[in-house]
Amino acid sequence: MSLTTFVGRRYLFARRRQAFISLISVISILGVAVGTMALIIALAISTGFTTRIREKIQLLNADLNILGGPEELQPADVKTITEALAKDPRVAAYTPIVLGTGLVSGPTTRVGLVAKVVGVDPGTQARVVDLRPYVRGSSFLGKDGQGEPEAILGADLAERLGVWEGDTIQLLAPKLTLSPFGNFPKIISLKVTGILRTGYYLYDTEFVYVDLPLAESLFTAPGTVSAIQVRLKNPSDLAAAHAALQTELGDHYRVLDLVGSNAEFFKALRMERVLLFLSIGLIVMVAALNIVSTLILMVMEKVRDIGILRSMGASPAHILKIFLFHGMVIGIVGTVLGSAAGVIASTILDRTHAIPLSLDVYPLPYVPFITSWSQVLAVSAFALLVSFGATLYPAYRAARLDPVEALRYE
Repeated sequence: MSLTTFVGRRYLFARRRQAFISLISVISILGVAVGTMALIIALAISTGFTTRIREKIQLLNADLNILGGPEELQPADVKTITEALAKDPRVAAYTPIVLGTGLVSGPTTRVGLVAKVVGVDPGTQARVVDLRPYVRGSSFLGKDGQGEPEAILGADLAERLGVWEGDTIQLLAPKLTLSPFGNFPKIISLKVTGILRTGYYLYDTEFVYVDLPLAESLFTAPGTVSAIQVRLKNPSDLAAAHAALQTELGDHYRVLDLVGSNAEFFKALRMERVLLFLSIGLIVMVAALNIVSTLILMVMEKVRDIGILRSMGASPAHILKIFLFHGMVIGIVGTVLGSAAGVIASTILDRTHAIPLSLDVYPLPYVPFITSWSQVLAVSAFALLVSFGATLYPAYRAARLDPVEALRYE
């Protein structure tokens, strides 16, 4: 066993008259542990929100949306786009959609509510954006046995309208129809065959899904759609597929990808993580100050010992390593305890859904905690680096002590 390790271990287990220094050492270890644990839990929350919201966005949105210019996609445009998609091996499926805005009202509502109407093809929609797991009810689109058009409503929208599965709502579309008394907006009755509850605020409060031909008659024209939605075989091919399709189709069409459409949102989440790391990291910095104070007190207490060691031939490097050893033991023990506690706490909180959230405000029903080994290693390295930095000055001061001065009054 080297001199550094032997003396460093003896200093860790102080005698009774040095118990105060041992108490401060324990407090320093707990400070590093608490700071490390808080940082891991905070990053787990940030990662959980980013991951779960990204997953939900990917499930509820297509990877790519192909639109025309200011006009809708005409049948010739749809043919051009589908031919390009059929040739791309990265494309798993695609489907046309029609988007429109209308007023919906229920049997008990006096004022219509603004809703986003989405016309989909039930035969191909599920392969691109599968909403069936989120729909309660029969969820068929088209016409029922009596010829009444069907619709799927967001859960919150249905609640505001006071309707449920089997009820009938009225939809007023802005497209005018000619009558003997002039032009009037088109009003149709829709039978509610499904209630959509995704936990994502926008979908649950505003969306009404109808059959594609019905949406074309209400908002565009037969064969004319608003966009073509695309699902890729591998999400990692998003950037390459986006660039290739934009080049293939030319500037007459716009290819929008999922990440680009939500760029500001994901940028805000990344910035939040950085700010969270900096703010919670201050706890580790405060714990590092405890290490500084502990080692300074120990240097003051061990002046005589340092003088004896120096007079017996110990070099300044040996003294430096002794106090570095003591400080790094505090940092390592605190980091290990904090990392273990942070991972365990994050796992338990995530599995038990300990912190519920209101779906009226958040797109998730509970706070998710997701951590990874790379994240834990990064936090641990940060804590160890701060702990090491905190030991340098006290260890340097100890190594600079003059043995003659240290023993003068002994």
